[in-house]
Amino acid sequence: MVLNRPVRDALPAHRRSFAPEWQQKTDVLEKRARRAKEVQIEHYNKTAHQLPPFSIGDHVIIQHPISKCWSTPAVVVEIGPHRDYLLKTPAGRLFRRNRRMLRKRIPVMPGISTPTPIPPAPTPVKLGTTSTTKPMPPTQEASPKQAKPRQCGKPKPPTFAVLRRSTRTKKQPDRYTN
Repeated sequence: MVLNRPVRDALPAHRRSFAPEWQQKTDVLEKRARRAKEVQIEHYNKTAHQLPPFSIGDHVIIQHPISKCWSTPAVVVEIGPHRDYLLKTPAGRLFRRNRRMLRKRIPVMPGISTPTPIPPAPTPVKLGTTSTTKPMPPTQEASPKQAKPRQCGKPKPPTFAVLRRSTRTKKQPDRYTN
């Protein structure tokens, strides 16, 4: 039996290959596989949801497939049959993207600008030195309620303030002395 079917050739097959107990065991395994597939579908459908469709002329942002950053603005030009959209960027390029790679964007009018205050960058402290200046109280511009813009690309390495070491004297291990 190959793939649960009898082989139609001149090769001899043992008569126990077609025994009812083998067929019953095969049926049990198929039922178990079907039930596992149903459970998987139930778990997936618990959190799955439909994204609202776009219409022609909607302003969207395209997610970059590698860096996962939402960076390219575009306008919907055409709607495809399977949740795909033809998009045109301000540079004139055309992209075809799936709905999950798109996010609705509210276009900013050219005459109206809303200034976003940028908090001053912290000054890095050199290793081995301590800062004698007092910390400045937060100003109204850098309030903690404002969210920082998400940075795309490679993350910057963290800067460390003062390197602190233990002042305890080190004792050499006895196993190295003869």
